Amino acid sequence: MLTVGVVGAGGFIGRRTSEVFCQQNVAEVRPIVRTESSATKLTELGVNAHIADATNLSSLKQAFARCDVVIHCAAGSPWFIRKSAEITYQAAAQVGVKRLVYLSTASVHGQAPEPGTDERSALSDRQFPAYNNAKVQAEQTLLRLRKHGTTEVVIIRPGIVTGPGSIWVTGFVNALLAGTAYLGNQGTGICNSVYIDNLVEEIRLALTAPNADLQAFLAGDQETVTWANLYQPFANALGFDLEQLPNVECSNYQPTWKERLREGLRNTKFLGKVISLPFSKLKKAKDPQSPQQPPLNYEMAMLYNCQYKLPHRKAQEILGYEPIVSFAEGCDRTIKWLELKDYPVKR
Repeated sequence: MLTVGVVGAGGFIGRRTSEVFCQQNVAEVRPIVRTESSATKLTELGVNAHIADATNLSSLKQAFARCDVVIHCAAGSPWFIRKSAEITYQAAAQVGVKRLVYLSTASVHGQAPEPGTDERSALSDRQFPAYNNAKVQAEQTLLRLRKHGTTEVVIIRPGIVTGPGSIWVTGFVNALLAGTAYLGNQGTGICNSVYIDNLVEEIRLALTAPNADLQAFLAGDQETVTWANLYQPFANALGFDLEQLPNVECSNYQPTWKERLREGLRNTKFLGKVISLPFSKLKKAKDPQSPQQPPLNYEMAMLYNCQYKLPHRKAQEILGYEPIVSFAEGCDRTIKWLELKDYPVKR
């Protein structure tokens, strides 16, 4: 059986990946987290989590010892994204890990990709959102390191990851209850969704699929989903009329000066670590248990403007990927989870 290290196992994607792999006996899972508190939360999986800093070579090498595959799904600032990808590959290569599966994002193609976009499309690290650029640069770093290293690299690019615990769901639901929810462009834009278990299935296939080295794969649901499609089931479950929500037209949105300043600073590589600290502290200051629907900004405006469903044909052809959970079933499972979490679901 494979031994699989999961960097970022305390997060939404990492935790569910670890959980499914343990439940289905896919692999011997080694969760890797940043803090003792995150490790404690994973004890219910019946595995011991390793505490390591994803930007520290020595600590990662210890965590990766005797791992066959490492999955990197840790989130953070643009500086962290770039640095952790580089250090993770170096650590994996130095201890003999066979393959690194890196969770990138479909946003490397922009939040509103042009029709016809797929994995063959050229990437730019001159986009407005610093997050997009950092992910592009992380991918480029991994591919460069792979040319001189022994550890294979497989890149997965998920879109909007939904399901129990997704901030895209809980943020909207919390906003509904707080009276701050809204629609962009009446919810008509394409939401490139992927239910969490569909993403985990693609990750599972990427562990061992032949001919996957140095390849990137988009991950998505089978259905074409609009933002209204995504929000409607949760609005209904809580007794809200989606059509009564305030609507914001996004087609001509221009970034504010504050956004331009923030993203300009976050795009700065040399000052990235320093300026990432205030943003991370600000994020931690907010209640992590009550995320809110993001206010309208450039990123959200572009997401609401999207008119193109990204394809996952390449994942089907090379990995053998097929979504295992329908969009409707995924929404139903998420509503049941909301009910368990004491949200006022109406039956």
